[in-house]
Amino acid sequence: MTRTPIWHSVQDVPADLGATAVSIGNYDGIHRGHRYVLDQLVSHAEARSLTPVALTFWPHPRHVMGTPGEPPLLTGHEDRDRLLLLAGVHGVLDLEFTREFALYSPEDFVRVFLVEALGMKCVVLGEDALFGRANAGTIETMRELGRKCDFEVVTVSDLGPEGAGTGRISSSAIRAALLTGDIDVATEGLGRFHTVTDTVRHGFQRGRELGFPTANLGPTPAGLIPADGVYAGYLTVLEQDVAHTGTEPLIGAAATISIGTNPTFEIDGAPRRTVEAYVHGAHDLDLYGDTVRLEVVAFQRPTLKFDSIEELIEQMERDVEVTRRTLGSGQPLAPSPA
Repeated sequence: MTRTPIWHSVQDVPADLGATAVSIGNYDGIHRGHRYVLDQLVSHAEARSLTPVALTFWPHPRHVMGTPGEPPLLTGHEDRDRLLLLAGVHGVLDLEFTREFALYSPEDFVRVFLVEALGMKCVVLGEDALFGRANAGTIETMRELGRKCDFEVVTVSDLGPEGAGTGRISSSAIRAALLTGDIDVATEGLGRFHTVTDTVRHGFQRGRELGFPTANLGPTPAGLIPADGVYAGYLTVLEQDVAHTGTEPLIGAAATISIGTNPTFEIDGAPRRTVEAYVHGAHDLDLYGDTVRLEVVAFQRPTLKFDSIEELIEQMERDVEVTRRTLGSGQPLAPSPA
């Protein structure tokens, strides 16, 4: 049996893991700044013949200690852990964050989860790292514990727009960019296309009636929903419904993505915000029940209300053509690996 490299308790950590180098964080988005730290982790681990491991938490501590759901997260739980592994770590200790967990003192946190559970011999952190009850642990605290518990402390600089040491790339800045539809800024900070993941649901069937059948996501997909509008992107099927077993799953299929309340159509009650994607040329495609990932490549236009269905169809045809030109124009990043 293949062992999963994602562990949700200290009991899950393999007994033969060996000595490790560890980095600690929430890693929302696994943006370029995070990956710079993780690159350093992997490099220091290799130089010391250690296993590189990321220690992270779910839910986000601010959702537990502050307002639930605030801030909205860039990546969902599974996507965050997947991206950590793609960044090169050999294991992820993904701990449930609770108010009880938050009571661990800095020393007990390091002893129980880093030294005893992971056999840590090197920790890689930013200079401003905080940990333990009330964030009382600082980098100096970690250095003191390193001397006491026999592990090395390595600090790394922030990664800015032009490279190491030129300023911070932050999840909050990327979040703000997505919420205003500034996809280029978000992509630059992430170093990849932003993704939204969910199971395809039944919608109003309007797209199919108009000749543009769409894959409709649920109201709360994994990943931050960008500002309302029409986007160019890709669709990848991550997991097929049992009814589709034997069919070839889509990987990196060109898609025109619409986000908004469909103001052209009258809706009883409060308008429902939807995320839907038209896969180019796939008029008979059945994705119901499949788990799909949408990659958002470029903003095309804001959501508009049309005076007639004919005007809407003409605009949708233009949208598809804009997407085709956008995706065929040599975008700087390719679709992400599954």
